[in-house]
Amino acid sequence: MDRIEVIGALHKVDNQIKRKIDQVALKHDLTGIQAFFLKCIYDNSNKGDLFQRDLEKMFDIRRSSVSTMISCVEKKGYIRRESIPTDKRINKIVLTEEGIKKHEEVDADLKKYKQDLLKDFSDEDIELLYNILERISENTKKE
Repeated sequence: MDRIEVIGALHKVDNQIKRKIDQVALKHDLTGIQAFFLKCIYDNSNKGDLFQRDLEKMFDIRRSSVSTMISCVEKKGYIRRESIPTDKRINKIVLTEEGIKKHEEVDADLKKYKQDLLKDFSDEDIELLYNILERISENTKKE
């Protein structure tokens, strides 16, 4: 097999997983990225305040993309922006009660999907795959 074909296979699997995650999230009136967005806020809410710039770094996406995401999820009532008394230019991002409930619902379905996706793999297979993907990720950052 040509080494380059592996990247094509990786791309194909990535697209298949994204489509399935979007299908699962759609059952909860979310897109896949919105579901991950809520999960990120939920998972980091006990670590201190979360700001737009934090989400930009976590998702490795531009400010405008995060801003659009915040607005969309805020319109659905799942998050709110709270001003900071010490700096009026920035707002922390907080899940609403409805957002917490929505996250827990969609997250349960996504966990089941992910478990089913990996059910035929040993712990060693999973660890090897994870390490390979991390190495590929690091290589994408090199020039």
